[in-house]
Amino acid sequence: MSNGAYSLKLARTLYDNVYRCRLINDNQQPVADMRIVPSIPTDRSQVPEDAPVVPAFLLVIVDDADINKDNVIDFEERASYALLKRFSTEVINFQHCEFYYPSPAFYFDQPEGQQHEALM
Repeated sequence: MSNGAYSLKLARTLYDNVYRCRLINDNQQPVADMRIVPSIPTDRSQVPEDAPVVPAFLLVIVDDADINKDNVIDFEERASYALLKRFSTEVINFQHCEFYYPSPAFYFDQPEGQQHEALM
């Protein structure tokens, strides 16, 4: 497996703080289509003084990906590296990614040929 991060194409959606992302491998082939939701903590001035400090993270909803049980760890490591690098700025530093995958029950309940569209 390659140790490099994937490259990515990113687009804003019609929802606040939700992005569509396509991961591209070293051969310039698509690896995954995902939705990214930056989870930004509430400003400290808006929470009680004794509220816990929580890190910013990226919620990654994997709509479609070329992964299986043998390469999921490599996929998440490489995807995380690319996403954290792209989304972190001088103002906010995202700490980690949380990956979620479509439920097989949801996916297979869709009519033949519409599984991919159901995930959009």
